[in-house]
Amino acid sequence: MKTYIYSLGVLIFLLSFNSCTDQFEEINTNRHEYQTIEPEIVFPGVVKRSLDYIKGDMANQMYIQYAHHQSMGGGTFAAYFYSHPNITNWWKYNYVDILQNVEDVIVQFEGKEDYVNRVGIFKIWKAYVMSVVVGTWGPVPYTESLTGALSMGYDSEEEIIIDLLTQVNEVYDTLDITKDTMNEPIFQGDISKWKKFANTLILKLALRYQNSSSECREFGKLALQREQDFISSEEEAVTASWGTAEENWSWFYKRYVFVRNIVSFKTGHYFLTFMRDLKDPRISKYAQKPELDYYILDTLSRADGSKVIAQYVAPYLGAPKTLQFHDNWLMDDQDNPYAGLGRESFSNVGEEYLAADLEVTFIGYAETCFIRAEAGLLNWGGSRTPKSLYEEGIYASFHKKGMADKVTEYLSNDGVRWGSSSAGVRDFRGIVSSKISRGPIQQVITQRWIDGYFQPFDGWCLIRRTDYFDIPPHFNALNRGGLGTNVPERMVYPSSEMSLNGVGYNEGVSLLGGVDYLDVPLIFSKNREWKDWGAMQPDMNNDLLSHWYGSTVEELDAQGVDYKILEEL
Repeated sequence: MKTYIYSLGVLIFLLSFNSCTDQFEEINTNRHEYQTIEPEIVFPGVVKRSLDYIKGDMANQMYIQYAHHQSMGGGTFAAYFYSHPNITNWWKYNYVDILQNVEDVIVQFEGKEDYVNRVGIFKIWKAYVMSVVVGTWGPVPYTESLTGALSMGYDSEEEIIIDLLTQVNEVYDTLDITKDTMNEPIFQGDISKWKKFANTLILKLALRYQNSSSECREFGKLALQREQDFISSEEEAVTASWGTAEENWSWFYKRYVFVRNIVSFKTGHYFLTFMRDLKDPRISKYAQKPELDYYILDTLSRADGSKVIAQYVAPYLGAPKTLQFHDNWLMDDQDNPYAGLGRESFSNVGEEYLAADLEVTFIGYAETCFIRAEAGLLNWGGSRTPKSLYEEGIYASFHKKGMADKVTEYLSNDGVRWGSSSAGVRDFRGIVSSKISRGPIQQVITQRWIDGYFQPFDGWCLIRRTDYFDIPPHFNALNRGGLGTNVPERMVYPSSEMSLNGVGYNEGVSLLGGVDYLDVPLIFSKNREWKDWGAMQPDMNNDLLSHWYGSTVEELDAQGVDYKILEEL
């Protein structure tokens, strides 16, 4: 576990540095002439901004809404729409506050023998951030970006990703543990770990874009030939932390604990169907007991064959994105098991995700095992069997949560055991299910999604590029209330691009097929047929909570559950 406390003095210096950047650009002077600071001064600020923007603001308002691990209350993006001022800010955050600072260092120091590794580190970070930008918007400025030009052309997704893979692969080849380094917040200057970051990132991006070009697949196969340089322990995972000082608090701590007292940040109902279906004990880390008790009425058996109706408190309750129904269903709340519940009745996210010094993952150890397992199932190469990598990934995920003693039992569960299926648990409307029935590839993707509980951009990518998740629609989407609106495929371009870079904007829209909207799939997205939600016949139920502790009174007793017998049957 790594915690990096950012110096307030360094941050003030960096903010002043950005302010100077703006002023120099305004008077049309060469933006490179004023840069005299060293890479080690810039990089901590770049990481901090990546935390605050990509893992903070953008995650909260957009990525978390679409990954379906959690449920957030309110907001334009939560309602599957958008706000141009927010999008414009995010565009600026990525291009100006992060990528421009990265590019300035690369331009100033590339080719200097004493800075080979440091430039390589900046290029890897640039590739990671740029992959998030492309995975969010699609075609974006790349070749002509970061040059100071007001008008910039747009590049296609495929062109950008192939160039990023090419750049990172070149960095992998040039990183040298015998040469320069710097004290930085990710690996504290350990170049061997940066080399593993580079190779693992190549495979991760190659898998995401595997269906877009054969070149992407070849890069993935190349990475597998260097499997000694994959992330292979928790100490090698790419993580970073916010800090305990007020100016460095986690974005989520500031928003949901310090200001709002976590009334809106809940574990998702859909996510909980997987926890229930797979009997996953990690739910105790992912969620908390609701602030207000929710009582379950269960029909239970006794050893003597008799049956009773028992009442007990639900240990967890996942919040649906909305409690509404499709207009075609002509239903009221009479049979809705969650009708009338306030946000306090649903489980807050686990305590660790609300810490001021929250650590977040960019690429994890367990995740690396799962992507290697998927690549193995695609016959891309590697000496390890997909099954062994899958099981190692589950072990790594449990070990990080301090639950290694529960792995063996979990691996024997239906839907978790390699090659097995699960019956699935229905959502409360009875229109989607967590069923595992499509073989090892679905199991690998599902476990990666579960482990990535707080990697929402990656979770959204998994949902879009596969059809293994039976995602429920949003029945209260902005401007489409009462209809079934599916998960957005991308984010629209900021209005600033339309007005300030019209030629480039039109180029981007053309690359998207002529439409700039949320439901335009990106090139890695799976071509799927969504259900006709309005034509479905819902079946309101509480399967998610029924028999949580077992189907007999004796099982409740063995687990020390406090219950009340309401009726003898």
